[in-house]
Amino acid sequence: MNSIEKATTPICLRGLELRNRFIKSATYEGMTDGGYPTPLLIEHHRRLAQGGIGLTTIAYGAVSPEGRTNRQQLLIGDRVASYAHQLTDAIHSEGGKCMLQLTHCGYFTKNQDLRFKRSLGPSARINLYGILGGIIMSRSMTEHDMREMAKNFAVSASFARRVGFDAVEIHMGHGYLLSQFLSPRINRRKDDYGGSISNRLRFPLEVVEAVRHAVGEDYPIVCKINLEDGFRGGLTIRDSVEVAKALEKEGVDALVLSGGFTSITPFYLMRGDVPLWEMVRAEKDVAQKMAMALFGKFIMRRFAFEENFFMPMALKIREAVAMPLAYLGGVCSRQGIERAMDEGFDLIALARAVIHDPDFLLKVMDGRVSVSECNHCNICVAEMDRGGIKCVI
Repeated sequence: MNSIEKATTPICLRGLELRNRFIKSATYEGMTDGGYPTPLLIEHHRRLAQGGIGLTTIAYGAVSPEGRTNRQQLLIGDRVASYAHQLTDAIHSEGGKCMLQLTHCGYFTKNQDLRFKRSLGPSARINLYGILGGIIMSRSMTEHDMREMAKNFAVSASFARRVGFDAVEIHMGHGYLLSQFLSPRINRRKDDYGGSISNRLRFPLEVVEAVRHAVGEDYPIVCKINLEDGFRGGLTIRDSVEVAKALEKEGVDALVLSGGFTSITPFYLMRGDVPLWEMVRAEKDVAQKMAMALFGKFIMRRFAFEENFFMPMALKIREAVAMPLAYLGGVCSRQGIERAMDEGFDLIALARAVIHDPDFLLKVMDGRVSVSECNHCNICVAEMDRGGIKCVI
């Protein structure tokens, strides 16, 4: 069996059989209105399933109202149950499976529901993202806060199972709450939840434990983790190896390997062009628009794109654990797929290639194309705030 054939074979995660090894990575769709899924979101994921994705991930499901970076993001709960059923049914009708990403933004928010309040995080710090909107500082979470937050993750996971999602992904990357606990530069706590990597892991592992208790032993839990944060003093690959080992021991069913910090190194996780002016034009808040125009070029550093750009770091995780791993990071060709399979990864997570063309996988498999026509302009990022993510090419 060659590498491409292997990628098209089924794989089981705790009894869930996926028809192939391809995951649509969670990318915020911008297709929720006031926290409710829209018909655009349902069609977006149905179309990805029709294009052959084995498991598609619905991005950024906030586990509590203050856990959204803005008011529009999906808020998990019974009020969206009927929409969620429509979403999962549409994906299943195309033979695909679906996973709901569970997350909380932590200190990094511009959600106006928190105006003149303090956001939550591992440590008190200035929230530059929301400062113009009156959300200036975060406060350090208490142990009571953490217990309640773990319950929020558990309740959200239970909801996901009830409305037909086939798995949940706990977001521990990209600089959101659990990632903030893992990052030594952000987590400055002096108690049992800060300092060493084992201490910084304590709260994320408590969340996993709570979610497992809520969904039962027969339901897949996936975690998305950072390989590195991408800035000095942040999480390093050495610590990420320990994170992966701990999650394997905890019984997590697969890891999606990513990187970068949305609030500090937003394009570390994508690479390629930085569409600053497209993002400025898409921003609806006048103050945020002005701040982005004035300071965006100093914050949004460009990282050069090359295919499979996370591979060297991802291989260190592959060497350290036996659990299923999803390789993510610039896969955009048949050759890139083959390399990920040859290097021993169990799954491949895609985003821009299938945003550009939902039939990319079908075309690769039958030989119609060998390389995606996505040029990594990243304007699709700006489109999140202009009616929903899409390719503009």
